[in-house]
Amino acid sequence: MAHLESLTRRALRASIQPDGKIRLEPDWLITDSIRQIVREHREELIREITENAAPGDPSVEVVPDYHLLWVATDLDSFEEYDPRFGYELSCDPVYRMLDASYYSWLRHRMENVRRSYDASRLDDAAFNTLRERFNIIHTWAIRHIGEDALRRAIRTTNVKSYVPPSEQTLAAYRKTWDDAWDAHQRRQAAHSRSDQSEQASRLQHLLDTQGYAGIRSSIIDDVVVFVRDETVVVPAKWSGKVWFTMDELSLMIGSSPEAVKQIHEVKRMFGGRVVPTDESDGKLFVEQKRSVTPLSAPQLALECAV
Repeated sequence: MAHLESLTRRALRASIQPDGKIRLEPDWLITDSIRQIVREHREELIREITENAAPGDPSVEVVPDYHLLWVATDLDSFEEYDPRFGYELSCDPVYRMLDASYYSWLRHRMENVRRSYDASRLDDAAFNTLRERFNIIHTWAIRHIGEDALRRAIRTTNVKSYVPPSEQTLAAYRKTWDDAWDAHQRRQAAHSRSDQSEQASRLQHLLDTQGYAGIRSSIIDDVVVFVRDETVVVPAKWSGKVWFTMDELSLMIGSSPEAVKQIHEVKRMFGGRVVPTDESDGKLFVEQKRSVTPLSAPQLALECAV
């Protein structure tokens, strides 16, 4: 799947539409070189997508059955199914999408860990934690990358010169995203005007580029997650946080800090979504099975955390 993998590494989701055309998302990441790849290898891409299609209605669209693992240098990992998250993720530490070369470097790192353990420079607890983490990575890699590809990478990857994920590589990687987004904004400038604040612009940028944004609220003193809409998939790292759609946020703008805290607490305990009780009185409540006291309109004070 060389061509499809090339698109996946560029954080592009590929699909075949009902009219037979190949669709790539997000469109603002599509460069002239990517357009050329699609033009020159259209038939191969269609074959790769079709042969690896996820279950679904082909009359709607055909999407590859994506299986993606992001791994940090401490061997922690999590799996998601959408390449639009990006090749590297801004977590702590930085996570990178696993491929054969990265697996080879991680395997070499684990061999060094074992030598340190054998020399009594590493205690049992630390070694067992790292071993369990690597076993998860190894099992996943065998299943989704394949033994032949892993063996080739082990033979050919120069682990001494391989550059692992870090804040520096993430900054360089994200710069390509930011440059692409800036170019997209310039193209759209003739069609739209924005009076958003710098903070709101940053939030919108994150929502447009990755569909979600982790926000630290100075009112709640915790991170909440805003999503573009309810269809956005949030990484597992954020699964324990309270999240709001942009429609909910629009209802909450202009509210009191006390109301924000109440809404957050109700959503944390019971889930549900923020809706107006009556368009005429401007009050909100969190819609779910249990009744909740209506809340007066709040005011948000937010700072971008990531």
